[in-house]
Amino acid sequence: MNYTLPVLVVVICGTAIEFDEYQHAITEVNEAARRDGQAYANLIMERLDTRFTELDMALVALHGPDDRPETMSAQMELLLRHYLLSRPAYSTFSVLGADGDSIQWSTSGQKKHQAEPLRDFSAVPKMPNHFLGPVHYSENQGTVVLPMRVHEKDAGETGYFLGSPYRLSRFLDEQELPPDYRKWDFTVIDTRNGQSLTHLLHMQVQVHPLLSVKPEMIAQAPVPGYPFVVQTLVPSSRVWRSYSQQAPARWSAEALFLALLVIVGEFLIRRRDREQMVRLRRLTDFNMFMAQASQCASQANNESGLLQEICDMAIRYAHFKIALITRPDENQHFKFLAISGSSTYLDNIVISARADVPEGRGTIGQVWRTGAPIFNASFMENATLAPWKEKALRLGLRSNTALPIYRDGKVWAIFSVYHEKSDIFDDQVQILLKEVCINISMGLDRIYSQRLKAALLDNSVVGILLVKDRVVQMTNSYATHMLGMPEDALVGKSTEILFADHHEFRRVAECYDELAQKREVQIAGVRLARADGQILIADCSGVQLSDLHSDISVWTLEDVTSRDVARRLYHALVNAADAVLLATDEGEMCSRTCSDLVRDTLFHAVWIGRVDHAGQVHVLSRAGKGTGGIEQINTCLNDDCSRVQPLVFMRAWKGREVVYSNDELTEQASNPCFAFIQANNWRAVLSAPIWRGDRIWALMTFASPQAQVFDEHSIALCKRVASLLGHALDKLDVKQRIECLQEQEAQRARQDVLTGLPNRLALGEYLPQALARAQRSATTVAVGLIDLDGFKQVNDTYGHEAGDRLLLQLGQRLQSLLRQTDYIARLGGDEFVVVLEGLITAQATEQAEVALNTLHGAVEDSFVVATGASAMVGMTLGLAFYPQDGTDAEHLLKNADMLCTTPNITKKTREKWWFLASDLADDVPDTQLT
Repeated sequence: MNYTLPVLVVVICGTAIEFDEYQHAITEVNEAARRDGQAYANLIMERLDTRFTELDMALVALHGPDDRPETMSAQMELLLRHYLLSRPAYSTFSVLGADGDSIQWSTSGQKKHQAEPLRDFSAVPKMPNHFLGPVHYSENQGTVVLPMRVHEKDAGETGYFLGSPYRLSRFLDEQELPPDYRKWDFTVIDTRNGQSLTHLLHMQVQVHPLLSVKPEMIAQAPVPGYPFVVQTLVPSSRVWRSYSQQAPARWSAEALFLALLVIVGEFLIRRRDREQMVRLRRLTDFNMFMAQASQCASQANNESGLLQEICDMAIRYAHFKIALITRPDENQHFKFLAISGSSTYLDNIVISARADVPEGRGTIGQVWRTGAPIFNASFMENATLAPWKEKALRLGLRSNTALPIYRDGKVWAIFSVYHEKSDIFDDQVQILLKEVCINISMGLDRIYSQRLKAALLDNSVVGILLVKDRVVQMTNSYATHMLGMPEDALVGKSTEILFADHHEFRRVAECYDELAQKREVQIAGVRLARADGQILIADCSGVQLSDLHSDISVWTLEDVTSRDVARRLYHALVNAADAVLLATDEGEMCSRTCSDLVRDTLFHAVWIGRVDHAGQVHVLSRAGKGTGGIEQINTCLNDDCSRVQPLVFMRAWKGREVVYSNDELTEQASNPCFAFIQANNWRAVLSAPIWRGDRIWALMTFASPQAQVFDEHSIALCKRVASLLGHALDKLDVKQRIECLQEQEAQRARQDVLTGLPNRLALGEYLPQALARAQRSATTVAVGLIDLDGFKQVNDTYGHEAGDRLLLQLGQRLQSLLRQTDYIARLGGDEFVVVLEGLITAQATEQAEVALNTLHGAVEDSFVVATGASAMVGMTLGLAFYPQDGTDAEHLLKNADMLCTTPNITKKTREKWWFLASDLADDVPDTQLT
C-alpha cells in the first residue's frame, strides 16, 4: 500500500514542529544568556560607580584653606592617609596636578609623571569629570589594571586630579553573581578598542574583535554608562539540553498521532485503491471498446455491419446491458438499426421523436431534437424517464446515455447504451463515448466515400492508376478493361508493362522530374500495349500527392486511339495531297507520296507496285519498314503458294478492287512469306488500286504495326489517297500533253513554215542572247544579211511554187554548211540572216571570211525547181560586227541590210559576194547610213 504521501506529510509536519521547538529553545537560552549577562554588566557598573564615588569623596577630603593644587600641605597629606587607611582596597592612590599628568603625591614611590598621559583617558559619558584610562599591565601592581581618574568639579584649570588603578581581577570578579549565573562564559569587551578584558586578565595577549563570534552564538549586554559590553557565549549543548528536556512528551504525542494517521490512511488508501481499480477496469474496458470501435469504423465495408458490430462491442468490451442505434421513420417513431444485449427491455417500447408526447421526452428524443448528448446518471432521479422507469428497474438498468451520430453536419441516428450501475458516466467515460460516436460518423462517411469513389472510379471513362515508386498500387476497372487485362492484373507490377516499347517507357519516365517540380504533368499520345498485342494511344496525366512523403502519384489514362487514328488519317491525307501537289513528275510524285504517308500516320510502310505478265511484282516507289525487301514476296507467287491464302496485294491485283486484312500476321501464318511479314510487323495490310486513265496502273499498299486499324474511315482514306494519286497522275499526263502541244506550238511560231529555219521571231529572241554572251566572253559576233540574186527571174520564169522549192533547198544547204555555234534564220522572201558567234575580235574578219566562203557553197550548184528544170541564183551578204558596227540587234541588222541595197555595189563587176560595213562606211552617203 502507498503510505509515502501521508508519512511524508507527517514527517514534514513533525520536522516543522521540532524545528520550531528548537528555535524556541534557542530563543529561551539566548534570552537567559542576555538576562544573566545584563546582571553581570550591572554588577560591573555598580563597581565602577562605587570606585568613582570613593574617588570623589577623596577629592572632597583634599579641599583645605589653601585651594592651590601646586603644593600639598602636610595637613592635606595627613587627611589623605587617614582616608586611605579606611579604604584598604586602594593599593595605589595618586594626587595629580591640574594638568592631569604631574603627580603631586602618591602612596607609592612613582615617578614625577604618570605613565599614562591624560590624553589617553576617556571621559565617562554620564559623569564628564570621571575618566577611564586604557587597560594595561602594571609592573608596580603586578597585574592588569584599569586606570581611573576624577577631576574636581567646577575647578577650572586649578583643580586636582585623583587617580587610582582598578585591579582587573577585582573589576571582573564573578563571585558575587548567583551560582546559576556563573555557569555562563562571560567576556567583557572594551568598546573603545575592542579589547577582551577577560582574556587580558588571563594574560591573553590576542585581541578578539567584538564581532569575531557568530551573532547567534552570543548574547550581548552593555555596561550602562561605561564603554564596556558583556558577551555571554551560548554553547550548542546548552540549547540542545533545553530543547531535549521537553522533547519526550512531545515526541510521544507525535508518535501517537502518526500511528493514528497510518491506521486511518491505510483504511482510506485501501478504499481508494478499490475504487480506482474498479474505475481503472471500467476505463480500460471503455478504452478497449473505443479502440475496437475505431478499428471497426476504419475497416467496415457496409453500414449495417458497422452499426451492429459497434453495438456488439459495447456489450462485449464496455459491459453495457443494452446497446442500440436507432433513427426515426416517417411517422417519427424510432426504429432500431442495430441492437445488442438484453433486447427484451425494448419489447413493446415506443420511443418517439416528437416533443409533445411523453414517449418523445426521453433521452433519445431530446438528443434527436437538440443534437447534444445526454448522460442519465440514474433512472430514479430523472422524471423524464418515467414511461420506462419501472421496466428498466425490473431489468436491473440504473443509468443510460444517448449520443448523436452525425452525417453531413446533421443528426443521422442516436447511439444509446444502458448500464446496471448508477453514476458511471464520469467525465472520461463521457469523452470516450463521444469519441466512439465520432468514429461511427467517420466510418459511415468513409463507407459512403468509398462507395462514391468506387462508383466514380468504376464508371469513369478514363483509366486511373495509383503508382508508388513506379509500381502500380491500385487501378480502377476501366484501366484494366481498356488494356484488355483482368482486374488487378496490374497491381504490384512495374509500370513498364503498360507501354508499347522501352522508348515510350523512357519518354514517360523523363517526365517524373517535371512531375516532382510542378506537382502535375500531361503527356499526349503515349503508345500503350494491350494484352492482345494491339497498340492503344492514350493521353496521360499525372498528379503528385503532396501530402505524402513517398513518391506516390495518381495517373489517368484517356483512350484517344480513335482521335489519334483520325488525326493520323488526316495527316496521311494532307501529306498525300502535299506530295501530289508539289511533285513535278511521276517518279517524284509516287516517291513523295509514300514517304509522306509513313510520317506521323497510322502506317509504317507504304509502297506502290504492279504485277507484270509473268506474275512478278515490280516496286515503283517505297517508304517505311521492310519495303526495301518487298521483292522477297515474289518467292510466294510460285505454284507451291497457290494452296495458301494469297497475299493482300495479289488478291487486290487480281480482283481489281480494295483488299485489306486487319490481322495479316495471323492469316499468313502458313505462308512462306510469314517470316518477312513478322519481321517487319505488318499486322494490318491494305492494297488499293491506282487508276490511271481507264486502267489500273498500279497498287498502293499500306502496312500498319497495329491490328484492327482498317475500319470504315481508314479504308475510305486509303481509297481516297489512291484515287488522289490516280487523279494526280492523270493530271500529270494531261499536263505533259499540254506542255508538249505548247512546245510544238511555240516551235511552230518560231519556225519558218517553208524552210523549217528559225523565223524573224526566233531571231529576235536569239540575237540579244548571243550579244550578251559575246559581252560576257569579250568576243565578237558577226551578223550577216543574205539577199538572193536572180530569185525574181526564177519566180517569173517557173512560178512561185518553183521559187518555194528553191528556198527550201537553199535553207537546207545553208543549215548544213554552218558551224555548230552559228545560227541561220529566214526573215521572209529571199532574205536570210546568218549569225557567227565566238569570233576573236582581232581575227574577226579572217574567221568570218572562212565561214562565209564555206557558206557560199550553198549556191554554187543549181537548184531543181521543176520537173526537168533547174535554176541558179547568187547571194549578196552585208556583214556587221558586234560591237564595232553596233551594240544592239536592231543597229546591226540595219547596217547589214544597207550593204545589200547600196547603189555603189555592182553585182556583175564585184570581186566578192559579201561586204563589210566598215569597208563601205566612207563610200555610203550619210543619209543612207542613218
